[in-house]
Amino acid sequence: MRPSSFESARKLIHLVGGLIPLIYLLLNLTKFQALLILGSLALPFIVADVLRLRWPALNPWFLRLFQGAMRPEEEKRLTGSTYYLVACWFTILMFERTVAAAALLVLACADTAASVAGQAMGGYRLTKGKTLSGTGAFLVTAFLVTLPLFPASTAFAGAIVAAVTECLPLPLDDNITVPLAAGISLTLFHPM
Repeated sequence: MRPSSFESARKLIHLVGGLIPLIYLLLNLTKFQALLILGSLALPFIVADVLRLRWPALNPWFLRLFQGAMRPEEEKRLTGSTYYLVACWFTILMFERTVAAAALLVLACADTAASVAGQAMGGYRLTKGKTLSGTGAFLVTAFLVTLPLFPASTAFAGAIVAAVTECLPLPLDDNITVPLAAGISLTLFHPM
């Protein structure tokens, strides 16, 4: 099964989110600068998402504006984009620069690889909506994006923890759980 153009567009947006950690690293922003810039850019979108749920009269307008990028289940809950932006902000807040950047690259790249591979290749289902091929793609991609920043053993351990977390049917959105799991595991497994 090939990914739909709708899902492909969503994953392209996910990949573009990989610019957040790259800018954080390459521009050598302080934690405060990164949080201020990201917060300033994200806040209007987050406020709009919350307002449309609080005042239902705004929701049809919001849905028309973003109809090409929203899943049906997001009509009555926060969008994945809101979770993504919140997760980026908290990941930068909670972790050291390199750990935060790696965790956010895992979110942007590995989650995208899992979705594309899972939809394109299908195969054995691990949990609802998760396939062995998608999880394999997640694991390999997470390892490859963390490898330039960490020793191979740390990158691999972080990739395994993030891949397992992505598969678990947790009550929180995986845009939040994946970078937190990656950040915690990279912090714990990184040799001092």
